[in-house]
Amino acid sequence: MILRRVFARQHNGHKRTLATITAWGAYAGAFAQPSPTGPAAGLEANSLDKPAKIRLPLGPDAHVRAVGAGVRHALVAATSGSDTRRTKLLGFGLNRRHQLGAHGGSDPSVPVETVVDGLVTQIACGREHSALLVTHSNGKASVFTCGANAHGQLGYGNDAQKTADGVSWRAVAALESVMRCGEAPKKVQCGLDHTLVLTSHGRVFAMGWGADGQLGAGARFTADSSEPVAVSGLPNPVVDISASTDFALALDDTGSLYYWGNAEYGQAMTGAPIDQVLLPIQACQSPQSVTAIAAGGTLSLTIAGKEGHVYTCGYGALGLGPEITSVLEPRRIQSLRAVSRIWASTDRCLALDKRGRLYSWGLANAAGRLGLGGSASLHTTDTLAGNQFLPRRLDIDGSDIDPELVALGNDIALVANNHA
Repeated sequence: MILRRVFARQHNGHKRTLATITAWGAYAGAFAQPSPTGPAAGLEANSLDKPAKIRLPLGPDAHVRAVGAGVRHALVAATSGSDTRRTKLLGFGLNRRHQLGAHGGSDPSVPVETVVDGLVTQIACGREHSALLVTHSNGKASVFTCGANAHGQLGYGNDAQKTADGVSWRAVAALESVMRCGEAPKKVQCGLDHTLVLTSHGRVFAMGWGADGQLGAGARFTADSSEPVAVSGLPNPVVDISASTDFALALDDTGSLYYWGNAEYGQAMTGAPIDQVLLPIQACQSPQSVTAIAAGGTLSLTIAGKEGHVYTCGYGALGLGPEITSVLEPRRIQSLRAVSRIWASTDRCLALDKRGRLYSWGLANAAGRLGLGGSASLHTTDTLAGNQFLPRRLDIDGSDIDPELVALGNDIALVANNHA
């Protein structure tokens, strides 16, 4: 029996919301009821191999505002009801570099709590760093970062702390010096060791590791940068960005798709193998206009057309079956239809269709990170050695899924919703 907090009750005339959080993968089992038992240790300890409701100490009348997951760490942001003056953050998983926002947390199964002034509207997580998009009471938006900073991915600029780890949430003040009057951060994404910021003017800034072209600013910026660098060569305002490892995708307001960063797996959608892309290049596109993007580690995903077709490109579990593990141009995943949202991480993916059905596929089911049960339960017709090569539906109720509250990390996935 999985317990569920019931907050949908009248309290002093105010109807509370019911916030539910569903998770699978590493460490999440410590917060499930009942928690899994067994001799597993390390990454497999307290893991969940199927979606299950988890309980985190968010407080009464909690309203989940954002979720994020990276490499073996995850964060949930919640406010007390409609009060947006402060946001509580609860993190679990690894915290060796303070990526959960504070000192301590040596036990990945014990949540780390922090509080940020303002409303956290988005969370992004990398290998060992995290970033927040925060809206303040005066309407101004800021990016906050914390965690590992050896490559300058926290954006501290050129002060004495430019490569020092962030042990608490700190605003990226250097963004203010590069943004124009009236420009504000709109979206933040974390690669493994770099950070991207999309602004309200449709510009993209990058900071951190640049050895494979992750900064998108040409040969002069293949070294690390602790200051935000403008991504070059994007001819039109950008409306969306995606990154999770060492490359990025950007979709502009004309529907054109651009790519930069590591491309050794053919995920650049150029029709030919490329090692690195130092400046954004226009990618090959599906026959219909692209409406959504997701950058994994060895593959790229897009949604195209009104029918919600999903296209895949790169290497690994592409969603095309075990016989097709490498393509250099976008190819449609025939088993997916009417898809509204997609997510990708290092080597696994999620797709949500318009009927609320969530599908998973990817490589290596360690710690149950595919959410499809133990490796022995994966379909033998579309799997090999614990890999899921075709999309398979997850056992999760569509009513528990808010598409804005889904996070797919390397080893952990989170799905939340706020029920009226």
